[in-house]
Formats: sequence, structure tokens, C-alpha cells
Amino acid sequence: MKNPYLVEGPAVISFSGGRSSGFMLHNIIEAHGGTLPDDIMAVFCNTGLEHHETYEFIHRIEQEWCPVLWLEYCQEDTTKKNSFKMADYLNASRNGEPFNAVIKKYKYLPNPRNRFCTGILKIQTEKKYLKSLGWNDWNKVVGLRYDEPRRVSRMRLKEEDVLMPMADAKHIQEDVLNFWRRNALDMDLPLEGNIWSNCVGCFLKGYGKLVQIAEEQPKELDWWIEKELKTSNVFRRERPSYKRILKDSKTQIELPFEENIPCFCTD
Repeated sequence: MKNPYLVEGPAVISFSGGRSSGFMLHNIIEAHGGTLPDDIMAVFCNTGLEHHETYEFIHRIEQEWCPVLWLEYCQEDTTKKNSFKMADYLNASRNGEPFNAVIKKYKYLPNPRNRFCTGILKIQTEKKYLKSLGWNDWNKVVGLRYDEPRRVSRMRLKEEDVLMPMADAKHIQEDVLNFWRRNALDMDLPLEGNIWSNCVGCFLKGYGKLVQIAEEQPKELDWWIEKELKTSNVFRRERPSYKRILKDSKTQIELPFEENIPCFCTD
């Protein structure tokens, strides 16, 4: 049986900067004898709202394992069309600048029905870069695990040329955590699990996770609170505002709001 991690190029590994996608990247490198082929690249699309340890984690990996291409959303100076710019560990946005730019352009907040943040900041930005290289066809490799069957099924329906080696290899979250417990490059984060993955305060995360984040590192919700106040709107209408979530975290009130909504950022 073919090793699912022996992916064929041209391919782009969508590296979110989380433990699962890092585990996947390691296994792909190992399957190729310790070095990525020239036609397979690891790409990180930065929204500027990832946890600061995410940036440190990616930097450790690019120092020890393989090059990582950092991309960010931007607009062309003259046409204002959506475009991309290359970044790196030293000059990457860390205060939500790409996210600010896309909200300013579209003049409203993304929400569960219209997740243009993922679509534009990550998927479209990555595609525009690859098209600029002259690539017309490639395999997209994402870090969805075997214990995420609904996300895996949705991704297979959404993308034709998508590879999910973790799902095919039947690797689950416990495999990922066990791997990183033994690895010195692991992320230095409070609370085990993936509560900090992707944009820390992502509106698709469940109310309970956001309360935990607010309890541990309340400043991670500042950007989200500011955007809701500035636009007089909310990211999700069926639950409290981010300002209220922060308040609830201080009073230890638990409210019965729905949990996570699957996204395609991966962790």
C-alpha cells in the first residue's frame, strides 16, 4: 500500500502553523527521504491574528526541517484588486493587518454564512501566488485528520485535487499530540489541544473555547472586540458579542451556545 505521505508534485502543503499540519509536514518530509522535492512547497498564509507562538513554531520548523513560504493578502496599488505579498518571520504582520484590509475593502464582517476571511486571506491568496509561478494544476495538501470525518468529507466535495494524507493514514489527534510531546520544536502554549489554532479568536470557534482563551490570555480578543464595536456589528448573531464573552470569562458564567463550526483553515 502506498504511503499516503508520499505525495506527488507539483503540490502545495497548506501549513497553518498548527500541530496537526506540522505533524503532516514532518511525515511528508520523511516519506521523501528527509527533503522536500523541488515541486512540493510548504506555504503559510498569514492573517496577522495567529498566536505569537504560531510564528515562533513556524520559524523553528523552517530552521530545522524545510523552507516555509510566508504569504499575506494585499491589494494592488493601482487597481485595488486582491493580490498577495511575500513575507517572512521578521516582517510578518502580527496585528491583523491583512484581515483589517479585507474587512475595509468589503465593508462588513465575515460570518458563518460568508467566511470570506478563509476564502480570500488563505485560499485565494495561495492560488494567486501559485498562478504567478505559472502553475496551472497542482495537488493541494491539507492537514485534516482521520478523526475529523465531516471536515474530510466536505473538503473532498469542495476540492478535486486535494490530498489529506493524515485522514488516509488514519492518524488522529492523539497521534499528533504524542508526536509533539516527544519533539523539542513543539509549541509553547497554555492548555493542551488546538484551542489556539489559526486566528486565535476565530468566530467559528465555540463559545466555550473563546471563554477559555479569554481566561488565559484576554488580550487575544481585543482585535475582535474592537472590530465589533467599530462596525456596530457582530461576527455571530446567535451568541454574545466578544465584549460579553470577555466579561463572561471573568464571572465564570457558562452559557449553552453551540460549539465549533468546521472551517477549512485546518490546524
